[in-house]
Formats: sequence, C-alpha cells, structure tokens
Amino acid sequence: MKPAATLFLAAACLSAQAQAQPPIVLDGQYSARTDEMSLQIIGKRVCFAPDKAQWGRLPRPAAAHDAWFCFSNDGEARRLLRVPARQADNCGWQARARIVIDTYQAYVGQGDGNDMARLASVVKVAQPNAIACE
Repeated sequence: MKPAATLFLAAACLSAQAQAQPPIVLDGQYSARTDEMSLQIIGKRVCFAPDKAQWGRLPRPAAAHDAWFCFSNDGEARRLLRVPARQADNCGWQARARIVIDTYQAYVGQGDGNDMARLASVVKVAQPNAIACE
C-alpha cells in the first residue's frame, strides 16, 4: 500500500473511532494559563485535569503521567466554562467543573504533545480563581 493511502486509512480509522465515542462526564479542574512557559508549551488553550479517580473513564493507554487534555473547540470551551478575559495582574484562571466531553484523542506521539477532547457541555462550574504568577 502506498504511504499516502496508508495515512488516509489511518486517519479514517481515527476519525471513525472519535465519532463513535459516547459522551464522558468528568469532574476536575480547568486551567487557562497565560504565563510565558505555558504559552510556549501549550499555547492559548484551555485544558482540563480530571480527578484521579476518573482517569479510567478516558479512552487512553495507561501511562505513568497524570491524565489531562486540552479542548479542541477552545473558543466554545472558553464560553461554556465562562473563562474570564486575560488580565495583566495574574497568569490565568482555574476552576472546578463537571463537564461532558466527546471525541477524545489520546496523544501517542513522541515528544511534546497532549491529549485533546471536544467539550460538549458544562454541567456545573465554580467561580474561577486567578493563577498567581511565579
């Protein structure tokens, strides 16, 4: 099989897997970090760290590192989670939330990268707390 055909087939399989996933309800904490190091590594994304007891709900290989992911629909995630605008006196925002995700995609590549998921809805979200700059 030609490399292009193999790549297309792999992408089609991943797309089909992503569409077939049922919604997943998670409790945890979102963060929208604006410090220089976070912006270099993650970019301007809102990410979510589910409670450790719920890591098994995520369709990802068992790993030695903490489970966390960023939202593929970042603008919608910011709106649904009511993330405040960036302010000069802090380095971002964080808050506890119960969310519903779908189309979870685990990052299995080498080097820097992170899992991604589409935020489908927010069940509840606490008032955000400013993240202090270090």
